[in-house]
Amino acid sequence: MARLNELVRNEGSSQEGGAGPRPQGEPNKASFKHVDTTAAQVSVERQAQLVLDADLWHAQAEMELPPILGAVRSGQTFSLGSVTQVVDGFVNSLAQGDRLLVQAISGERGGLVVTNLINTAIIAIKIGMGLQYSRPDLMRLGVAAILHDVGMCLIPEEILNKPGPLSSEERTLIKRHPELGAQAIRGLCPDANWIAEVVIQEHERVGGQGYPRGLKGEEIHEFAQVIGLADTFEALLHTRPYRKRFLPHEAVRELVTKEKTSFSTRTLKCLIQQFSVFPLGTHVRLNTGETAEVVELNPQYPLRPVVKVHKEAHGLSPKETRTLDLSKSSLVHVTEVVQDDQ
Repeated sequence: MARLNELVRNEGSSQEGGAGPRPQGEPNKASFKHVDTTAAQVSVERQAQLVLDADLWHAQAEMELPPILGAVRSGQTFSLGSVTQVVDGFVNSLAQGDRLLVQAISGERGGLVVTNLINTAIIAIKIGMGLQYSRPDLMRLGVAAILHDVGMCLIPEEILNKPGPLSSEERTLIKRHPELGAQAIRGLCPDANWIAEVVIQEHERVGGQGYPRGLKGEEIHEFAQVIGLADTFEALLHTRPYRKRFLPHEAVRELVTKEKTSFSTRTLKCLIQQFSVFPLGTHVRLNTGETAEVVELNPQYPLRPVVKVHKEAHGLSPKETRTLDLSKSSLVHVTEVVQDDQ
């Protein structure tokens, strides 16, 4: 049984890249330049440009996905050109900064399905970077992730947005969405058969408790395992009609304690390494009484991120911006995560 402290051990060690064998029928892709996932220190101006670029790619994704979902609903063909361009922008942005991650763990924009597709793609790419995927594999992973739940647009909205418990018939219908999505992709985007196979496996779990086929372990393509973990993490972070959102550290612990048989230790460990116990954008209270926002992760010390103080102990805003690297101070540490509006 993998516990949180076990999963974060040796987090500085590297893993061999690659996502295993590609699904049968997957077309060859053009080569892409190598992705350097270690972002260098940049100027304030450059950082502002990276934030702007990330926001533009996020907005572009929000524009490109609705027409594809509309095509799926109406049974019309569609191409991968627009979402491939978006994923390329996501990979470039995540290789240089974490603005997209902040949006993925805290944003509530667009429709439920669109938001989930975008956020899951961002989180999956970040996990893929931690798994040392090559640039071509990151692109394939991202494209599959941004289409992973297209079958949900074929489920009536009154079921998706139902505030109370679902009936057995409604649950059965929702559990058909991987098959519906795979069928739609095969029929409406013939060049994407390999994506259809990933989509139909996204809700399979390594312990065999997933659906629709009850696959186990290595029977599940690694892309589907990564996307399934990203999708579950994203769902926990955002409000649903039947529950409130989990705070980031609560979502991580929920996965480690309650989903440890659903995902491989390798991918769970990678998620913790990439997002930390306190992911970017998390608001925390320090033992000094100050509240701060996590602005940088520390892979070697997941419990000691870099934070920016935004409220002093007496509740007033500081006169000057102050950033603390908690890994360099044994006297200051996080005591709790606080809601954004606290």
